[in-house]
Amino acid sequence: SLLMRYMQHGDMTDLNQSILKFQEAVQLTPDGHPSRPSRLNNLGNPFLTRCERLGDMTDLNQSILKFREVVQLTPDGHPSKPLWLNNLGDSLFTRFERLGDMTDLNQAVLKYQEAVQLTPDGHPSKPLWLNNLGDSLFTRFEGLGDMTDLNQSVLKLQEAVQLTPDGHPDKPSRLNNLGNSLIRQFKRLGDMTDLNQSVLKFQEAVQLTPDGHPSKPSWLNNLGNSFFIRFEQLGDMTDLNQSVLKRQKAVQLTPDGHPSRPSRLNNLGNSFLTRFERLGDVTDLNQSVLKFQEAVQLTPDGHPDKPLWLNNLGNSLLRQFEQLGDMTDLNQSVLIRQEAVQLTPDGHPSKPTLLNNLGTSLLAWFEQVGDMTDLNQSVLNFQEAVQLTPDGHPSKPSWLHNLGNSLLRQFQRLGDMTDLNQSVLKFQEAVQLTPDGHPDKLLRLINLGNGLLRRFERLGDMTDLNQSVLKFQEAVQLTPDGHPSKPSWLNSLGSSLLRQFDRLGDMTDLNQSVLKLQEAVQLTPDGHPSKPSRLNNLGNSLLTRFKRLGDMTDLNQSVLQTQEAVQLTPDGHPDKPLWLNTLGSSLLTRFNRLGDMTDLNQSVLQTQEAVQLTADGHPSKPAWLNTLGMSLLRQFEQLGDMTDLNQSVLNFQEAVQLTPDDHPSKPTFLNNLGSSLLTQFEQLGDMTDLNQSVLKLQEAVQLTPDGQPSKPSWLNNLGDKLIRRFLKLRLSDDLVKAVQAYSSATLAEYGPPSVRLYAAQHWAMCLRASSSPPESILDIYNIAIPLLAETAWFGSSLPDRYYQIMQAGSVVHQAAAAAHEFGKDIQAVEWLEQGRSVIWGQLLQLRTPMDDLTEKEPNLSQRLKLNSLQLEEAASLRNVLNTTPKIASHGHFLAVERKQILKEIRMCQGFERFLLPREIRELTPAASNGPIVILNSSK
Repeated sequence: SLLMRYMQHGDMTDLNQSILKFQEAVQLTPDGHPSRPSRLNNLGNPFLTRCERLGDMTDLNQSILKFREVVQLTPDGHPSKPLWLNNLGDSLFTRFERLGDMTDLNQAVLKYQEAVQLTPDGHPSKPLWLNNLGDSLFTRFEGLGDMTDLNQSVLKLQEAVQLTPDGHPDKPSRLNNLGNSLIRQFKRLGDMTDLNQSVLKFQEAVQLTPDGHPSKPSWLNNLGNSFFIRFEQLGDMTDLNQSVLKRQKAVQLTPDGHPSRPSRLNNLGNSFLTRFERLGDVTDLNQSVLKFQEAVQLTPDGHPDKPLWLNNLGNSLLRQFEQLGDMTDLNQSVLIRQEAVQLTPDGHPSKPTLLNNLGTSLLAWFEQVGDMTDLNQSVLNFQEAVQLTPDGHPSKPSWLHNLGNSLLRQFQRLGDMTDLNQSVLKFQEAVQLTPDGHPDKLLRLINLGNGLLRRFERLGDMTDLNQSVLKFQEAVQLTPDGHPSKPSWLNSLGSSLLRQFDRLGDMTDLNQSVLKLQEAVQLTPDGHPSKPSRLNNLGNSLLTRFKRLGDMTDLNQSVLQTQEAVQLTPDGHPDKPLWLNTLGSSLLTRFNRLGDMTDLNQSVLQTQEAVQLTADGHPSKPAWLNTLGMSLLRQFEQLGDMTDLNQSVLNFQEAVQLTPDDHPSKPTFLNNLGSSLLTQFEQLGDMTDLNQSVLKLQEAVQLTPDGQPSKPSWLNNLGDKLIRRFLKLRLSDDLVKAVQAYSSATLAEYGPPSVRLYAAQHWAMCLRASSSPPESILDIYNIAIPLLAETAWFGSSLPDRYYQIMQAGSVVHQAAAAAHEFGKDIQAVEWLEQGRSVIWGQLLQLRTPMDDLTEKEPNLSQRLKLNSLQLEEAASLRNVLNTTPKIASHGHFLAVERKQILKEIRMCQGFERFLLPREIRELTPAASNGPIVILNSSK
């Protein structure tokens, strides 16, 4: 009666007195007395109850001792033995929960099994014994992972439910336990039948339980969990909405101070956050933050689940920042996730997850603030997460992917190739470990493509570029319209196609690049943090197409897109200098075409801001300085303000000083510095400037490998500077070196025809000035005249071709004059005819031999055009940034390929003299009706 009164009123005096009275009863009962087992059992019960109330392990141990003695004293067949076995199982199970000793759990399972075996079907207590056995088997599965235990747990709990009549007060509890085992079996085996049955069991448990029942919040929470898991599998919004509703009701029915309230708040926060991710309703996101915050506030430090609640709160705050842009949310996300990591001991299975998530928040903070400390810490956290995660763990691909991202950003900031190579390796490993059909496979393919693209841009390996394009194409093709990530995939594909055009010169790639980037921008909503980046990339692609085709619509659109990118980007954003530099380049290009000083002034202002916003040590700072130097040099040429020229020189000098010799852009910066120094010499007459100009061009040439298509341009510029010094000082050595430079550029078959034509013209002029033998001079013109046709027919844009042939047309007159002077009149006539046909054919848009070739040999025509475009594009400013041995090798390959194509063309009937001057025997019939007089002016 004392124990019963305690159960009714909870007075510890009653419980303590109950134990004393039962102890006295046992002491007074002799061994062998038939009532001794019953009295020992009665004593064991209050010991177990007092342990559950006060947590004293002495009571629990006494309970086990008493129940063991009861079982030992009771023969099989005794009607109470199953009960007493069950009680012993309860005590052992409780001690396992306290101490974690698997021996106690194994013994508990055995005792429950024996209780079940000794109990006949139909016995009213059999469902209880089965329920306890199923529960203990489930617990052992959680500890050891043996599927036999889980399968047996499901079977025993199913039998317990089936044997429990409707209306029995324990039926909801047993349905709930069965639901737990079924959902765990689903997680292990993936059978949707288990998950669906789990939902049904939890629903029945809830329906059978009245509001006010202390266990109803738990049943509702479990039902909400099962709906949530089914949503994750099938994507049915009904399940997600039900998850929110059930978890909300679970929280509402859970009183303040209840130990499970933080857990249920956390679950509800997860449902709200997931619904936000699916539908984009910010109200759900706000609710998610509030629920996670309450869960954290209610959980004391030291509680084992507090790091998980903190992590989830950090996640929702990060998403809230991404939506609303409030830096307070991002800052709190970092601080909260740092606390989660600090509270988690080494060796805890959740530590890699918490480290990974902290790395994500730190990376986002770096993207906004640009502090390298945050980026370094992000890398370290991702690395530790990867190291702590065993192979085969389902989250390892995610950790590897995030590590690859942070290493890629570190490379972009510091330029260390080790970071880039490691980034590619991590992306590759993440993709390999991600099964086909996994929802994150596309993202991992995209970022692998990004890493390969960056490495191509640095090293020039076409394998990287080809693989990059393939990864992006695969991701775009596998992504349905309307998917929120499709704009990102299109942006990446467009960027890689632009690089492929840069390398191969195929206009299809460039046009597709523009289309993909336009689609990416159109699909990106205003306010999206990636919109400026996509606008900038589209601006770059349009600028490139303008340089190829000369369509002012492309150039104007390039300016507009990059202007919008700049306007949408706050000061302090680490990528704003890039957008400003792109805008400055587009404006400078438009000024060069239209001459509007507003464009030039704006170009200077935008690139100045790019430089000012870029920290020393940033790998892109030299490029920004170079762009600013070019804009200032053009402004000086227009306005004559020496301040602009001085600043131009200083910016080019700084760009050179900040760039290591092995960097692919250094020759470009040296070339531009040399040009600005020559201009400064022309203004001030200081020989130091002229000498330094020569030295810078010499260094640019030395740092550029043979085969690199830009090298002939550097050689031409060096020759120009040497000639200028020769004219000033009359040192024969300068003339000799100028001849060497021009001759090397002329004979560099990997160079663009227009550059080689310029070099040949100036080489011949130098030889004539030095009274060289006629044969050597005429040999040069024999090289130059065919190059005129190539320049005219394979130049870039139509306006550029007109400009180039009008400038280069003088070489025909010079060549004819030299041939006439040296008594080679037939040669003079052949060259003049070649020049006349090329120049007037272009100006009047007459039919050319290329038109005939396209009609009769379309394959050879296409191959020659593509080869010519590749040579021209490879020497452009964009590809000068990729001066590497691999690109140089590619230049050599293009030259050899060109020779072979021309050889094949000249083997075709009617094309024997393709790109060569017509011979005199073909021209003399034109004089059959009278003499033809040719006038030539070469001065």
